[in-house]
Amino acid sequence: MLIVDPVVRTQYKDPDAAAGFAVDRINELVDGIQGIKLAVHLCRRAGARARGEQSHAGGYGPIIEHLNRLKVHHLTMEFTAPEAGDMSVFKELRKDFEIGLGCVDVTPGRIDSPETIAGRVRQALKHLAAERITLNPDCGFAPGSGAIVSMDEAYRKLCNQTEAANLLRQEAGAALGSQPAASAS
Repeated sequence: MLIVDPVVRTQYKDPDAAAGFAVDRINELVDGIQGIKLAVHLCRRAGARARGEQSHAGGYGPIIEHLNRLKVHHLTMEFTAPEAGDMSVFKELRKDFEIGLGCVDVTPGRIDSPETIAGRVRQALKHLAAERITLNPDCGFAPGSGAIVSMDEAYRKLCNQTEAANLLRQEAGAALGSQPAASAS
């Protein structure tokens, strides 16, 4: 997923051709698979952050047209790092995509509050319908990933993600409860 980084893009003769090639291979791989939802994780190398390695810049904009060609149902996109860019790119994605929103920072020692996580989701809700969003951590703190995030810390991060989801559900319920009831005429 480094193909969004402007520096990395300069290393390719034709970065769009490289992205197109990747999409073609994924589509070839999933061709004919039916009856299950297919997903692609767009790694921004959050795992690298979790391991203390270099982070990469560049928003998703340069690859949106390629993403729209994917024959999958779900995209998991990392958005905890400012380098990920603006969530307005969601408006450019196909309307049938579900989005796994990377909203939990995986950086060791950094545990987002439920409110911080909910704030990221609220930003996404400006561009996506709630039913299209699932909450995810950015990748990188899974056991065996090479990250130095302890199991206890990963658990705390996921508990805060759950609390954020509950907070957002309460807000949505309150908003629905404050709307006038539909008449049955």
